[in-house]
Amino acid sequence: MCIDATVRAAVDLGYEATLIEDACATRELTYQDKVVPAQQVHYSFVSTLNNMYANVISTDDFLEQN
Repeated sequence: MCIDATVRAAVDLGYEATLIEDACATRELTYQDKVVPAQQVHYSFVSTLNNMYANVISTDDFLEQN
């Protein structure tokens, strides 16, 4: 969630954000009696940020570009 907040704040401040999706991780979350596995949490946030707030790419793609 720190990455989500940071990306959104950067965009709010006028920056263009790039998120290297395989260079970050999360943990499982629980709400009431429901458990959301870490991988689902990760891809939920990444897919939400993709294109609307950030250019989401892999480490390999990032290194190829730079």
